[in-house]
Amino acid sequence: MERTPLFYLANLGSEVHRIFTLKEKGLFKEAEGAYARASDIIEKLLNHPDLQGRTGEIKILRDYLEQSMKSKNAQFLKKEWQGYFSPYANRLFYSLETKHPDL
Repeated sequence: MERTPLFYLANLGSEVHRIFTLKEKGLFKEAEGAYARASDIIEKLLNHPDLQGRTGEIKILRDYLEQSMKSKNAQFLKKEWQGYFSPYANRLFYSLETKHPDL
């Protein structure tokens, strides 16, 4: 599969969801691992050739995620982040269905 910005954004959404689910369960070490994976995806987005010169929103996401990691209100933040990332995941799944209808 081609690693497009859409692919990375959908995967970033999964990692962010994982972060806050783990935080809700009190699994802070595991949440840090998910945060490290999310940070890696953010770096890939920042360096992606298709986004060259258009990384302002990604930088804002990076900063907000860093702030969110420090927050104690995991449940509220999880819902907020889900609302942000859902369109990317839906669009990726739709594009996969149209390219591979047998999936």
